[in-house]
Amino acid sequence: MIGLIQNECLKLYKKKSTWVMAIAFLLFLIAELCLLRFTELNESMDTNTLFAQLMGMTSFLNLLVVIVASSIIAEEFSKGTVKLLLIRPHTRSSILLSKFLTVLIFGLIGTVALYVLSLITANAFFGFANPNEILSSFSLPAWQIALRLAGANYLLIVLYATITLLVSTVIRSQSLAVGVGLAFLFGSSVINSFLTYLMQSHEWLKWNIFNMMNIKNNITSTAGSGSNIYMLSFVQMALAIIIYCIIFYSITNFIFKKRDISLE
Repeated sequence: MIGLIQNECLKLYKKKSTWVMAIAFLLFLIAELCLLRFTELNESMDTNTLFAQLMGMTSFLNLLVVIVASSIIAEEFSKGTVKLLLIRPHTRSSILLSKFLTVLIFGLIGTVALYVLSLITANAFFGFANPNEILSSFSLPAWQIALRLAGANYLLIVLYATITLLVSTVIRSQSLAVGVGLAFLFGSSVINSFLTYLMQSHEWLKWNIFNMMNIKNNITSTAGSGSNIYMLSFVQMALAIIIYCIIFYSITNFIFKKRDISLE
């Protein structure tokens, strides 16, 4: 299993697209900081607030994870290399798991990089500030808020990766798999808003998967007022996300094991 994961990580490392995404990630972060630093938008901003909110860059990181998860299996089918994988002395389940763990490792590295880069760049552009300073809106140190948001977003990364992996296993086309993955990522916000409204009259809807995608907002929205429009605590959302991931991964594993590759 370790050998499979190393092989998948090496393939991802050698892809030019991986480095292009990494550079784009850094440039986007710097561009957002420049926009805030040199316009009137910075009036209500300070170093620790920007750091604690991770610059709002988690959405861009999630986008990169969806792209990687969309292509990691679909690419094998589209290029016909899936047959070379399956003739090796490894089970289909272990091959799928190695790809899934590779995506999670990519997401974890991105999360850690985002945390560190947010701290460095926020201090570089807006002046040095002690990250241990208590933010009045949260009553917690800036580094701790940033860490909580990073952890919550990583749970979303696991969820997005699991769903996207399922899509890429079903769809043979790499480009179509990426397109469906991106459509889910951006379209979910629209569905989420509609279901949040319906939850007010149908409480059981609070367990829908789109409500779990509000886990980051759950941290920030309950900080001051104590109100919770999502009707679930952070722990409940986290457990629900894990359960959803187990269900989707089990379906993905079943489909991948039964997939006929003779015509690929």
